[in-house]
Order: sequence, then structure tokens, then C-alpha cells
Amino acid sequence: MSYRGLKWLKFNFVMHPKELKEVFNNLNYFIAITNRRISEDYQIRDKASIFTDYKAYYEKIISGEEWSKEDWKLDIYTQITDNPELVNYEVFEIEEENEIKRYKRAIQLEPVINVAPFNLTVQNEKLSVAFHDSTRNSSLGIQFSYPKEILYLKTNEVMLTEQLSTFQLYSELIKQIKKKCKKAKAMKEGKVLRPNFWISELAIAEVNSNVNLKSNDIILV
Repeated sequence: MSYRGLKWLKFNFVMHPKELKEVFNNLNYFIAITNRRISEDYQIRDKASIFTDYKAYYEKIISGEEWSKEDWKLDIYTQITDNPELVNYEVFEIEEENEIKRYKRAIQLEPVINVAPFNLTVQNEKLSVAFHDSTRNSSLGIQFSYPKEILYLKTNEVMLTEQLSTFQLYSELIKQIKKKCKKAKAMKEGKVLRPNFWISELAIAEVNSNVNLKSNDIILV
């Protein structure tokens, strides 16, 4: 990576899978794997995996079931770019099972949009958005994040990202999500709570089946 993020824009939300597809309609985007090694022949062409992955994740959230040890595989960790040329890859070799294997790893020339799950935790009658929960049951939605300010490592130059095209994509995605969602409001024992995420009207009834919400007597309204 040629830069480091200094300040971040973050947006937490949960919506129906079909609404997530609609958010991306008519936008120029690609799913780009930058957070792990990938096969030597990998190319940035994918536009659909985020929808199938989110659908599986969402269905677990609304299932009313406890999360098992294997359900961590449903967590979404991926990246989005509007320009594949801004993500380069270098080939490296590693020995595995007495065999030399070749993989690629990303070298990001400019920031990508990060996609990750978020959890809703309950502590002292307060609802908080968190990004790790050992119980696993509090997974509730996803977060889109993008650096607002970056530091180029070679030059030590600090730059605002608002003129970058991927920033424009991030801004448009959040704009479209907000059209379908509202700020979350919850009720617990007669008290109104306002956790830091957005939710669509279409998702509220289904998400209220979530095992964490039900076990804590929380209702989204």
C-alpha cells in the first residue's frame, strides 16, 4: 500500500438484500480483493459477489438462531473500487505442503471502499456499534468506510481524498442508502434508544427476529 488512512468516513447500515442491489444500479464499481492473498490469475472483474455474500449474511441475522463457530465464514470483508487500475498486484512465492506456490497481493495506489460487518452490543442499557464481539450473536449489519485523509508513505504528503473518484463513488453509495433507510431507533423497557446505524423500513420487521435483539428485549421501530 502506498498510503495510510489518517481520518475515516464510516457508515453503518442494514437493509434488505434486494435494496442493496438497487443501491448499486447504474454505478461504476468493481469488487476488488485487497485484504488477502489471491490466486496468480486473479483479475478485478467481479460485480456480484457482494450481493450473494450479503444475502447469506442477512439471512443469518434474521434467522433468530444463535451463531455457531462456523458462521464466521458469513462475515463480509471485501473492498470496492471504481477503477481497477488503481489496484496493482505483485506476485510472490511461498512454500506450502512441500511445494512452491505463487500468489498475488495488492498494492493500492489510491484508497478503496472497505466493507465489513458491524455488531450491536448491549451494555448498561445502552446500544453500541462495535466491530468485535466474542459471542458472535450481535452481528447486525455492514459498514462502508473510506479514508477522508491519507498520508502518502514515500513523500509524507497529507492529502484530502474528496477529489478522488472513489470518494465520489463512496458518497453516491451513502446517498442512495440514505434514500432507502432511516436512522435506527429502538425500544427497550419503554426507553427510546438511538444506536449509530441506519436501517430500511423493509428490513425492520425481519431484523427484529435477530437472536441478540430478542434475547435483550429490544425492538427496532
